[in-house]
Amino acid sequence: MLDPLRTPGKADPPSFTMPYHRSVPHRISSVIALAALLVSAGCGAGSPEDRGAGEPAARIEHLKSLGYVSWDEGADPSRSGVTLFDETRTSPGYNFYTDDVDKVFLTDLHGRKIREWHLPPGKRQCEYAILLGDGGLVAECVDQSLTRIGPSSEVIWDLPFPAHHDIAPLADGSFLVPYLENREYQGRQVGFDGIARVDAAGHPSNLWSSFERLDELRPYHSGSKLDVPPGSAGDPLKGWEQGFEYFHLNSVQVLPRTPLGERDRRFRAGNLLICLRNMNLLVILDQDGLGVTWSWGGDELDLPHMPRMLPDGHILLFDNGTYRGWSRVLEIEPESGRVVWSYEGTPRESFFSKWRGGAQRLPNGDTLICESERGHVIEVTPDKKIVWEFWNPEIVGTKRKRIYRFARLEPPVVESLVPRGSATQPGDGVTR
Repeated sequence: MLDPLRTPGKADPPSFTMPYHRSVPHRISSVIALAALLVSAGCGAGSPEDRGAGEPAARIEHLKSLGYVSWDEGADPSRSGVTLFDETRTSPGYNFYTDDVDKVFLTDLHGRKIREWHLPPGKRQCEYAILLGDGGLVAECVDQSLTRIGPSSEVIWDLPFPAHHDIAPLADGSFLVPYLENREYQGRQVGFDGIARVDAAGHPSNLWSSFERLDELRPYHSGSKLDVPPGSAGDPLKGWEQGFEYFHLNSVQVLPRTPLGERDRRFRAGNLLICLRNMNLLVILDQDGLGVTWSWGGDELDLPHMPRMLPDGHILLFDNGTYRGWSRVLEIEPESGRVVWSYEGTPRESFFSKWRGGAQRLPNGDTLICESERGHVIEVTPDKKIVWEFWNPEIVGTKRKRIYRFARLEPPVVESLVPRGSATQPGDGVTR
C-alpha cells in the first residue's frame, strides 16, 4: 500500500467563510457557491497559512521540513541564468514561468527578461500560470485562488478557490482546475481532490470528485494506508492523525487529437489525462461519463508529475523517484505501456527533484526538463545531449529559488508581447 502523504510545507487552503481559519473546505459545492458570489461582488480571498505536513511515522519528523518550500539550500552562485546555449540546436522561443510567489516572467533564450506580470497583493505560492491570447494570463495560487489578469496585470477576476497544481484551458474559454477538499473517511479527516470547471467569467462548477469516485478508482491502485481505520489492530498511521491526502491529483490535460485517439476511443480528443501522485497512477477519464478508460503506473512510477499526451499519442511525464533517490523523464506508448524514451542523470543521483518537476516536448523534438527542486532547467536532444541550460538567478545567500514548472512558448505565441528589436529570429533560436 502507498503512503498517504500530504506534501510537507503545503498550506491548508482558507475557509471561505472564515478566511484565516486553517481548514480544507469540507464540501466543495458550498465553496463553489460562495466563490461565485464573491467573484460577482469583486471580493478576494484571505491570505492562507502554510499547510501542515504529513508522512508515514518513521519519516514524519525528517520530512516535515521538506516538500513544496520555495528555496534550495546550498546553491552555487556561479551557476546563474543561462549557462549553456547551443544556438544551432536549441528550439526557438521564449520561456514562461512564475517566481512561485506573485510574479510571472517571460524571458528570452539568453535569460533576459522580456515581460513581467504582477498578481494582486496578498498572493502566496502562485506556482503556475498559462498565457492567454490577449497577453493576459490565468494563475493558480495554491489553495488560495484562481486569478485572471490582463496584459498590464489588471485584475479581470480573482476567484477564492482551493486550486492547485494545474490549469487546463478549454476551447470555449473555460478552464479545468484541480481542487482539494476535506472529507470524513474511515474515522479521519482526509483531503480528496476533484476537478472544477471555471468559465471565462470566473464562475466555478464542480466537474469530478475523487471522493465520489473512490470505489470506481479502487481497482486501478493497490490501496492506501488510510483505508485502515485509526485505532484498529495494525494501524500503520498510529500516532499521526492529521495532514492526510488520499490521491494528490497534480495534473490534468485535455487530450489533443492524435492518430491513436482516432483509432482507440480510450484516447480520443477531449478525454482527460490526470495524475494521482500518491497512487503512482496515470488515469484517463472519458469526456462523457468521466469514467476510467485507461490507467498505467503502479510499481513503474515513484510519485510522478505532469503527464502530457504528445501529438503522436505517446505520453511524456516526470517521474520524481522520491523514494528511489533519483529522477527520470519517461515517454511511454500507452497502448502497450512500453517506455520508448527516457532521460536520467549521469550518475543517476545527479538528476533529482524530490517533490516537483515537469517536462515539455518541443517542436524540434527536444525535451525541456524542469528539475524543480534545484531551480534548474535543461533542454535535451533525442540522443540526450544538453543544448540549453538555465539556473534560476534568484539567489539569496546560499539559497536558490525553486521553479515549479517552466514552459517554452513558440515565437508566434508571444509576438505581440516582445518589444521590437528583441524578437527571436524564426528558425535560429537566437535572440538578437
